[in-house]
Amino acid sequence: MFKLLQGYRGRALLVGLLAFLILAPLSFVKPGQTLEYLGLDLGYQLRPSQPSPPELLIVGIDEPSFQELRRAWPWPRRLHAELVRRLTAAGASLIVFDVLFADPTTPEDDRIFAGALGQAGNVLLAQTVSITQDPHFSRRILVQPEAAFRKAAKGVGLAMITPDGDGVVRHFRLHLYGQETLPALAARCFQPRIDLPPHLSGLINFTGSNRSIDTVSYYQVLDEKHPLPPSRIRGRIVLVGRMLEASPTPQAQADSFFTPFFAKDSRLMAGVEIQGHIIHTLLRGGWGRELPSPARVLWYLAVFLLVSHLLARLSPLKGLAAVVVLVFSILGISLGLFLFLNFWVPPVLVCGGLALIFGGNVLGHYLIEAGEKRWLRQAFKRYISPTLVETIIAHPERLELGGLEVEVTVLFADLEAFTSLSEGMPPHDLVRILNEYFTPVTRIILEHQGTLDKYIGDAVMALWGAPVPFPDHALRACEAALCMQASMGPVQQEWQSRGLPPLKARLGLHSGPVIAGNIGSLELFNYTAIGDTVNLASRLEGANKIYGTSILLSESTYRQVAEVLLLRELDLIQVKGRGQPVTIYELLGQRQGTGLPEWLEIFEAGREAYQRQDWDVAVGHFQTVLRLKPEDPPTQIFLTRCRNFQEQPPPPDWQGVHVLESK
Repeated sequence: MFKLLQGYRGRALLVGLLAFLILAPLSFVKPGQTLEYLGLDLGYQLRPSQPSPPELLIVGIDEPSFQELRRAWPWPRRLHAELVRRLTAAGASLIVFDVLFADPTTPEDDRIFAGALGQAGNVLLAQTVSITQDPHFSRRILVQPEAAFRKAAKGVGLAMITPDGDGVVRHFRLHLYGQETLPALAARCFQPRIDLPPHLSGLINFTGSNRSIDTVSYYQVLDEKHPLPPSRIRGRIVLVGRMLEASPTPQAQADSFFTPFFAKDSRLMAGVEIQGHIIHTLLRGGWGRELPSPARVLWYLAVFLLVSHLLARLSPLKGLAAVVVLVFSILGISLGLFLFLNFWVPPVLVCGGLALIFGGNVLGHYLIEAGEKRWLRQAFKRYISPTLVETIIAHPERLELGGLEVEVTVLFADLEAFTSLSEGMPPHDLVRILNEYFTPVTRIILEHQGTLDKYIGDAVMALWGAPVPFPDHALRACEAALCMQASMGPVQQEWQSRGLPPLKARLGLHSGPVIAGNIGSLELFNYTAIGDTVNLASRLEGANKIYGTSILLSESTYRQVAEVLLLRELDLIQVKGRGQPVTIYELLGQRQGTGLPEWLEIFEAGREAYQRQDWDVAVGHFQTVLRLKPEDPPTQIFLTRCRNFQEQPPPPDWQGVHVLESK
């Protein structure tokens, strides 16, 4: 298989056939057809509206007619008889009722209506098929008008509307369930010489969306005070049917359907108007044609094989560009054929096939290149983080010299009192201690997706957010710092068992912009970060020895983790090399619940009193903290400061800033 994929011809054949075997069968089932219908509906919506068919007039049983006639449905048939007489007198060529007269009403009304049908001699009535389904059988019953009406009418046709599988009306058929449809009968009666194949079916040639056929209300035909001009009726096919958006009675159902225009105007189309569009389609011979199924299958096969052959020779980026061009070309050709020739070539699944082929070729490129990438992993994984290895593999251009400005969190960590310990210790013992310290620290950095920048004596520098950006880089760094402190317990026990002092780790973290990238010479370089952010993180690590703390954060890091971690606002300090003071925070652990420990709340109250120079109140608070948390170094420091300020107050411009004299 791998050798087959290595040759572009074999890969093209395999990918093209797979796309064909997936999508060709899909075009014959409902999900695939529904997708193709979306493209067809777009074609309908893009077509310009045509003039209203001059041979058609719709008499709508609509809301205004219910209001004017003030009658509940069903209306008396003598009313329909009067309508027929008025239309006949005005010169209607053909009257088509899209209303079912299947049940008798009063004998007098039925007699009057039958008489009007016979006198007119040009009325077509509707019939339908009632389908009763049962788990064991399906029964079809032809529901016809009353016998007297059938005898008096010019003809009876099937008035059923047949939506596609997705519920949208797009197609017509001349015969259904062995019966001629009402539009086919109307077209034959209006134009006797028309030649319609008995099994004809196709796409309805809608002249437009709702009310694109000339329409009047039912009551307007009966209005004696304001009669319609005969020219509005003379020589036309007059369709009579319901055009209700809301049904006033259960018997007068709205009889409306989804059409391709629903997505555009959110309006259903009345069944009688759809019948009118079908009649117009038949009279003009303009029904839409579709690519036959055998031709569609060959179309899929040809396109898929040709395109897969093309894409197999291109890089993924060029292949993507080619696919985009081909997709727009196929969509444009398909829509053009429909708009100008009324011929529909389905494009959606073909375009989906192009996407599959593109994905298959990208996979082929990946399999080929995977072997080339393995040596990069083997070469670098022992020296830098796995994330950085993957970044180099994905972007080898980043190995070039240079850097980018990125937002990161920098961590510095070192061992307290290691320098004095190393003065009287053999070098190999020092190396052993450092290895025992660096091993868990490095593992934790990599586990938290950090980048190990460098070892500097007993110090470690790491960063989060470069070369791979993380929105939560500050939280990852802080959680790594907590894990480092937790990992020191077993290491310190091992050192004590060998008679060594329990060296403590001190950590400083700061978030901000750095220049990160490969820095060095053309021959030798190292991925690192430089900038003021790095310097401040180093200063915060050193500040731990002043406050007797283990982990200190800057305010920029604090703002990103305050809702998740438990922190103590410690002091406002001025470090060497920076013009502005920095608020520092001690990282205590994970936050448990929404409240703070009692001692921490009291400490914060003491800090507030300290800032207000309310030394007596501050002393009281700090003494309380020491009772709850004995020998807390920061509290002892502030208690000492307050007592000193009680004896010798600070200068008037004092802002609570503590100046660090050393780095």
